[in-house]
Amino acid sequence: MLFDDNVAVHEQAYQTEGIQPQASDTGLEVLLTNETLVKLRSSQYYIVRDFNYSKPYLLPKAQVFIDTLAYTYSIECQARELAYFPFTISSGTRSVASVGKLMTQNSNSIKNSSHLKGKTFDVSYTAFGDNKPQLKAFSSALYQLRRVGKCYVKYERNGTLHITVI
Repeated sequence: MLFDDNVAVHEQAYQTEGIQPQASDTGLEVLLTNETLVKLRSSQYYIVRDFNYSKPYLLPKAQVFIDTLAYTYSIECQARELAYFPFTISSGTRSVASVGKLMTQNSNSIKNSSHLKGKTFDVSYTAFGDNKPQLKAFSSALYQLRRVGKCYVKYERNGTLHITVI
């Protein structure tokens, strides 16, 4: 499966929908408090890693997508006779300040990051380790959702799948 949706494609998903970029993490906290954003928490289906440059916050629509992804992935595991292995979410919503810091550390980072809008998160494909059947099951589930217009996906060399919810 090829996940090559570029920046321009991801931008289509948040031009008319999403939060306004927040200058600092304080702005993101306000959006969490007023329930514009929801906080991601690890579950039996996925692990939410501690983030260095983002907050584990997303729009409710993105949380619903993650739950749908977990369900679709579980169906793929059943069909392939694999035990379910939780996927790892490695990034969430960023502030303008955190994007600036990240740009000094990560060549994939850009000023107009889709992570500013509350609809984008990253999943670590390296967290699957050498378990290729598991990664294929997860990728198949993600591809199914992309094919039916639920998300855009970009494979990144830094070990993540960059996912923007439509």
